[in-house]
Amino acid sequence: MEPPQSRIIAALNGPQTLGNSAFFWIFAILVLIVAIFFPFYASRFQVITASNLAISSLLALSLCLIWGYCGILSLGQASFYCVGGYAFGVVGINLIESAGNTNLALIAGIVAPVLLAAVLGWLMFYRRLKGVYVAILMLIVSLLLGLFMRQTADPSYAIGKAALGGMNGLRPESAGDPGIPNITLGFGEAVAVFDGRSAGFYWLVLAILVLVFLGLRWLVNSTYGYILIACREDSERTETFGYDIRLVQLSVFCLSAAIAGLAGTLYTAWGTYIHPDGFSVAPNILVVIWVAVGGRKDLASVIVSTVALGWLSLELSRYGEVSLLVLGLILIFAMMVARDGIVSALGEQIGRLVAARGSRREIVACFKGGRR
Repeated sequence: MEPPQSRIIAALNGPQTLGNSAFFWIFAILVLIVAIFFPFYASRFQVITASNLAISSLLALSLCLIWGYCGILSLGQASFYCVGGYAFGVVGINLIESAGNTNLALIAGIVAPVLLAAVLGWLMFYRRLKGVYVAILMLIVSLLLGLFMRQTADPSYAIGKAALGGMNGLRPESAGDPGIPNITLGFGEAVAVFDGRSAGFYWLVLAILVLVFLGLRWLVNSTYGYILIACREDSERTETFGYDIRLVQLSVFCLSAAIAGLAGTLYTAWGTYIHPDGFSVAPNILVVIWVAVGGRKDLASVIVSTVALGWLSLELSRYGEVSLLVLGLILIFAMMVARDGIVSALGEQIGRLVAARGSRREIVACFKGGRR
C-alpha cells in the first residue's frame, strides 16, 4: 500500500507545474528554512519588506491562476486587492473594540471581492466575453472604482466609524475611534495580535503564502485543473464534451478574487493603510509584469519573479517613476526571449540538466553492475 506522504507528494506533482522531482522539493524546503529563519539575521526593515513581497506574491498567484491556467487575462486584478483591503479596514474599525478580534474583518476582506467577482464574472462569461474584452473591462472597472474612491473625502462618505477618506486613505471617522487594526485572531482573551512590523506577522504571511501555493499546486494538477487547461486551450471544444465552461470560468475567477482579496487584507493590516491609488493603471500592470516575466503557466516561477522584481522596484524607487519603466523593458525583453517566462524557461533548463545527470548515473551504475 502506498504511504500517505507519497500520495500527498503525488497530488502536488503533475504536468501542470514545473518542479516535480526530489531535487525541486529538497531545494524548496531549504529555501523555506532560510525564509523561516530570516528574521533572526535580517534587519527590521528587511523583515518588513519581505512581508510585503510575500503579500505581493499572493496577488501574483491570483492572476497566475486565471491567466496562466484558464486563459483569462485580467488587467484589473488590483481592484480585488483593494476591495479586500477596504472591506477589512471598514469592518475592522467598526468591530475591533466590540469583538476584540479581526476574525470577521478577515472574512469580509475575502468575501467582498468574491461578491464583486461573481457579479462581474456573470456579466462577462455568461455574455460570452473573452480575450481582450475581459482585460479591458476589468481595467475600466478598476479605474472607475478608483475614481469613485478618490471623491470620498467628504465626511458623509463614512461606514459606521470608518471614513473612506478620499485621497487621504481609509481612516477612523473621528479622533476617538480606533484606526485600521492589526490582524488579531482568536476569541475572548485567547487572541494573538500580529503587528505588521513584527516578525510574527512575517511568519503569518509566509505560512499563508506556502499554504496557498501548495493548495493551488494541488488544484491545478487535479481534475478541475485539467478542465481549466482545456478551457484555456480550446473552450468551444471543451464545451462539446459537456462541461459548462461559463461556470468553470466564473468559479476560478471568484477563487482568484478571494486570493487577491486576502492579499489586500494582509497589505492593509501590514501598513494599517489603504489608498485609492491601488485601483490605478500602474498597480494593475505591475501584477501582469510579475506574472509574465516569471511564467504565467507555473506557480513557483511567479513567486520567484515577484520577489525578484519587487526587490528591484524597491532598489529603483529612489529614482522615482523610472522603476516602472525598467520593469516594462524587462517585460519586453522577456517576451522576446522567452514567451512563457524567463524563470519558467530557466526552471525547465535546470530540470533537464538534473534529469540528464540522473540518467547518466543510472547508465554508469548499470554498466558497473554488468562488469561485476
